Amino acid sequence: MRLKLLACKALSRELSYLSSLSDNNIDVTFIRQGYHSAPDVLRRTLQEEIDAVESGRDSHTNELGGIGEEPSPYLPEDFDAILIGYGLCSNGVVGLRSKRHRLVIPRGHDCITLFLGSKERYARCFQDWPGCFWYTASWIENSSMPCEAAQKRQVEYYREKGYDEDDLDYFLESMNDWTKTYRNAAYIRMPFFDKAEYQEFTRDAARFYGWDYNLVDGEMGLLERFIAGDWNEEDFLVVPPGKTVAASNDERIICCAD
Repeated sequence: MRLKLLACKALSRELSYLSSLSDNNIDVTFIRQGYHSAPDVLRRTLQEEIDAVESGRDSHTNELGGIGEEPSPYLPEDFDAILIGYGLCSNGVVGLRSKRHRLVIPRGHDCITLFLGSKERYARCFQDWPGCFWYTASWIENSSMPCEAAQKRQVEYYREKGYDEDDLDYFLESMNDWTKTYRNAAYIRMPFFDKAEYQEFTRDAARFYGWDYNLVDGEMGLLERFIAGDWNEEDFLVVPPGKTVAASNDERIICCAD
């Protein structure tokens, strides 16, 4: 199969690794991490990417047959499906649709499900470690993760903006009050890649915030089936052309709507 993959950079190592081993032809576009915090922006960005792929005017996608002065309206060999490398992500995928292609999305509230291998395992971990902030290699490499150095950068930034020390202390306390709602930090060690320094990074962050540190082994099965095209209904939503992604508000997480 020839598959287009639109995915968050929070999964860059994992999906790059699996794409390189796949018998399928995987054309990958990675999108900057962090849009789960702005779901309307995420939805708009993904829809624009889908529309650009379908119009043949996507500057990220390889066009089989070469590049002319004007992009061809259709590829000589079309995609069998467009893979969306996200979970529900604060409803950021809700409303996505394609005119010509199937959309395939893993069933998960966020990408942690993809690292852990299933939505069921994610639910068990959620119970075992309530109030848990998750760390992975790809997250650490592609985003500003909570840690002592990140808080110091906050201080330097607002000090340069002219905040006096009293206002700065109050402002930073308000901004970082969310950390008090967490009790755990967990580093997910993926089987194909790890760095001891990333485990230590997470351990130091947990110590700084007063969280308990946990080391968890990741599972690649869900991502492997995602890339391989093994899309069972329990773990994946396959959206036919013309249908729209919707939140199911039940154990399925996402579903199709007209």
